[in-house]
Amino acid sequence: MTRAPRLFGTDGIRGPAGAGILSPESLLALGRSVAAALRSRRGPGAPPPRVLLGRDTRPSGPMVAGALAAGLQAGGAAVEDGGILPTPAVALLVRRLRFDLGLAVSASHNPAPDNGLKLLASNGEKADDAFERSVEEGLAAARRPRPSPAGPAPGRLRPGAAGEYAEAILAEFRGLSLRRLRVVVDAGDGASGAVAPLVLRRLGAEVHEVRCRGDGARINDRCGALHPEAAGRAVRRRRAHLGVALDGDGDRLLLLDGEGRPRDGDDFLAAVAPRLRARGRLPGGAVVGTVMSNGGLEAHLAARGVALHRVPVGDRFVAAALRERGLALGAEPSGHILVPRGGLLTSDALVSALWVMREMERSGLPLSALLEGFERVPRSEAAVRVSRKPPLERVPAMREALRAAAAAAGPRGRLLVRYSGTEPKLRILVESPSRAAAEGACAAIAAAAAGALGDGGRR
Repeated sequence: MTRAPRLFGTDGIRGPAGAGILSPESLLALGRSVAAALRSRRGPGAPPPRVLLGRDTRPSGPMVAGALAAGLQAGGAAVEDGGILPTPAVALLVRRLRFDLGLAVSASHNPAPDNGLKLLASNGEKADDAFERSVEEGLAAARRPRPSPAGPAPGRLRPGAAGEYAEAILAEFRGLSLRRLRVVVDAGDGASGAVAPLVLRRLGAEVHEVRCRGDGARINDRCGALHPEAAGRAVRRRRAHLGVALDGDGDRLLLLDGEGRPRDGDDFLAAVAPRLRARGRLPGGAVVGTVMSNGGLEAHLAARGVALHRVPVGDRFVAAALRERGLALGAEPSGHILVPRGGLLTSDALVSALWVMREMERSGLPLSALLEGFERVPRSEAAVRVSRKPPLERVPAMREALRAAAAAAGPRGRLLVRYSGTEPKLRILVESPSRAAAEGACAAIAAAAAGALGDGGRR
C-alpha cells in the first residue's frame, strides 16, 4: 500500500496561500481529516473534540481559518475561534482550557503571501508525528473534498482569548517590576503587536513600539526577529535598555542590547543558564541547544559548570530532549527558546524576553554585562543548490573537500554539512578560531558541492 504523501514538515505546513493544500477546497478536506483523527483517538461515544483556532495578521488568515473551521465542524469537532493570537498563546490556552487540539494559522517568519498551520496537542506542544500521519492518511483516503453541509456555523468566537493569554503571562511574572526599563518592541506587524506592548506596560516598562500595528500585508517585511535593523535604530534613538524583536507568530525572539546589537538564542543561554545554575534552579546542570549552536557557547557554559546537549534543528527536538533528559532550558540560535514553565514545553518569545528582563532587574546589569565572557567562535555559512542528494561520503570530490576543510579548520574547529529537509540545498557551516580559515574552508566545500552535486547556483 502506498503511503500518504507528507504534508507536515518540521514546523507544520507552509506554502502560498490559496494554492495546493492551502486552497479553500483542500483546507476544508484537511479540517475534516483533523476532526476524524481526533475522534479516532477519543473513541466511539465520546463528546465532540474541542479545537481552538488562532491566526496571525496575514490577509489570507480569515480564509484559511474559515475553511479549516468549516471542515473541522463538518467532521464533528467543536471549534472556538480566538482571532488574532500568537502561536504560543494558542499553545498556552489549549493546555490551560483543556482543548483537545490547537490550530495556529500562520507561516511564522515567511513573507505575507504565504500561510500555513501548526497543530498543537492538548499539552501545548507540537502534535506528534503519529497524529500528523493519521491526518495525512485520512486526507489521502478521501478521493475528493466533500462539500460542507449547507451553511455550517462559523466557529464559536472567543474574543477574549488574547486577554486571557495576557493575564496568564502577567500571573506568571507576578511581582516583577520593569519600571526602570525602557524597551523597544518590534512585533514584525504580526500576531504579538497588541499583546506584547500591553504586557510590558502592565509590568511597568516604558515601551516604544515598532511595527506593532498588525499590518498583515507587511508581516516580517524588513522587521521583526529576522530583520532587527529598524529595532536596533529605535533602541539607539530612544536610548532604550533593551530591544525585543519577534517574528510574525510570536514564537521566535531576537534581543537587542542597549547599543542596538542583535542577540540570539545562544546569547540567551549564555546570559541565563549560569545564573539559574548558581541559584540551584537548573535541573541536571545542563541545557539543550542544536547542531547550529556556536562552539563558543559550549565553552562558555562548560567554564561555568553547565553542559550543552545538542540536537537536530527544530524546537520540537529541543522539547523532546528536555523531556527525555529531565532538563528545563533550551534554545535554538534562531530564537526558539524554551524556559521552565511547569512542564509547558513551547517557545514563547514574550515569555523568553521577560526572563531576560527579570535577570537584568535582579542583577542591576544591562544585557551586555550579563554576557560578559561569552565569545563566539568565528563561523562561515553557505547554501548550495543541488540537483541530487547522495550520501556525501559516496561522492569522491565531497569526501576530499570535507577532509581538507576539517584540516584547515583545525582541531578546535567544527564542520556541519547537511542537506536541507525542505529545499534542494546543501547547507554548510564551518567554525574555526581563525575567521580566514573558516571562510576559506566553507568556500572550498561550497565550490566542490556546486561542481559535484548541483547546477553551480549558490545563495
